[in-house]
Amino acid sequence: MANLRGGSFEKQIKDAFHRLLKAKESRHMTDTNFTHSRALGAKREMYLRDFKEYLEKNGIKEGKLNNFMDKQTLNKFVQERIKDLAPKTRIDYISGFNSLIQGLQQANVTIPTASKDVFKDLREQTKVELKAQEIIKGREIKNIDEKISKLERISKESSVIAKLQAQTGLRVSEALEVAKNIDKYYDKTNSTLTGVKGKGNHLYKDIKISKVLAKELKQIKEVPSYKNYSKNLKEVGINRSHNFRVTYAKNSYIEKLEKGLSHKEALKEVSEEINHHRESMTEYYLNRA
Repeated sequence: MANLRGGSFEKQIKDAFHRLLKAKESRHMTDTNFTHSRALGAKREMYLRDFKEYLEKNGIKEGKLNNFMDKQTLNKFVQERIKDLAPKTRIDYISGFNSLIQGLQQANVTIPTASKDVFKDLREQTKVELKAQEIIKGREIKNIDEKISKLERISKESSVIAKLQAQTGLRVSEALEVAKNIDKYYDKTNSTLTGVKGKGNHLYKDIKISKVLAKELKQIKEVPSYKNYSKNLKEVGINRSHNFRVTYAKNSYIEKLEKGLSHKEALKEVSEEINHHRESMTEYYLNRA
């Protein structure tokens, strides 16, 4: 193994460019980390210049570029370089720089790290952020308070059920059951719904509701049928009662992210709130939101 040739970083970048240039060789050969196009060559030159600028900014202005490519330095450099990029662009940059490292090794250039995937942990973390971003960009009931206000003018009872679903994420069958038997489920001392059962008779954890909503639930004279409730929802532009549950899951998930929870932590807590026993099912909800 050898160092890049040249006394300056600029000359070493040119040497790296020529070592990696295999434009005339087949893309299907085993040296897949060599440079097979001008576009890739230009991108790799950019990566090396980015790294050069990072070193110079940190007071390193001479030596061999390749000798500074240990795992710790590379990860610090890439984290700083990608911090303002979108998650998808981050992943592209990470993958591109990792391919550059592998190409240099195949070109007989000494690289202090022996890892084939120098940025594995950083890549996985970024993929999680990308997934979270895709969830946040999904669809949910827009202007939910405005729609419930319109619903109230059509049917006060239906609007109360809608408020219950919006506040708790309950399925419509569960919300109607609670409304029919509010005295059974409502714990006045703690302002919670207790003993509510979901699918498979799985008990929800105690569910906090506002005192105003509890009062409105107690004042319902006749709980609407599922058919009438669904009809009223469609009149205000809500196609399915289940949209409340999906919207609740998304809003709760975003709130937890904003409080500093990770994707997995937020997903776990939301799953518990909506009585899911598989986090993958909650994630499915979120991707449909």
